[in-house]
Amino acid sequence: MKINTLIIDDDINWQKILGKFVQMNPLLELVGVCGSVMEGYAKMAEKEVDLLICDIEMPEMSGLDFIKSIRYAPCVIFVTAHRDYALDCYDVSPIDFLLKPLDMDRFLQSIEKVRQRLAVLPETAMVSPYFFVRENLNYEQIAYNDVLYMKAQDNFLQIVTKQKNYLPIISITKMEEQLKGEAFLRVHRSYLVNRSAIQRITKNDIVLSSGEFIPIGDQYRMQINRKHIEGYLISRSS
Repeated sequence: MKINTLIIDDDINWQKILGKFVQMNPLLELVGVCGSVMEGYAKMAEKEVDLLICDIEMPEMSGLDFIKSIRYAPCVIFVTAHRDYALDCYDVSPIDFLLKPLDMDRFLQSIEKVRQRLAVLPETAMVSPYFFVRENLNYEQIAYNDVLYMKAQDNFLQIVTKQKNYLPIISITKMEEQLKGEAFLRVHRSYLVNRSAIQRITKNDIVLSSGEFIPIGDQYRMQINRKHIEGYLISRSS
């Protein structure tokens, strides 16, 4: 079964080059070539796309922002003439990052990575969600499952994990927007907690598995009941 491939690049010459690369590969089926992310979005609504080969610098919206806007993105290979985008791209976990001008051998290596990814059964292909924070000159990967809670502190956000604490410059509201899925629950204007770390909910606090008490904000009580308690309550005790 061939890998349905969509190309998005605003440069006509690169559209032709990338199209030729795809058509020469027997594993790939070219389903479209688009000059903008909006064209690409429309094409993805029409066709099932397994692989997106996408430029980064484009006029309407960058390829990176486009991928971030897709809830369930296909496999992605970024192509660009700008090496500086490499670290930013890995926020969305692409299969690969290729620099223009492209080398056929390097392109084939990328397609092999795609083939291997798609060949893995969905149950084993799932990677535990994670995010990165900058620590000095490094990027620290933090798994959702390792986080106990997050606390707003002025312009910083204290991220408390099972191993250590981090203090990136980001607001709690912005962090809440960037987190994917339902792993974290806002329980107070200053606190986000990992739902899997909750051990007990009292009238005024969330008690975590670590023994720490997190205050419940009045405006978040209904959300806690709706998102975390309703549908999971087995019995009531007097």
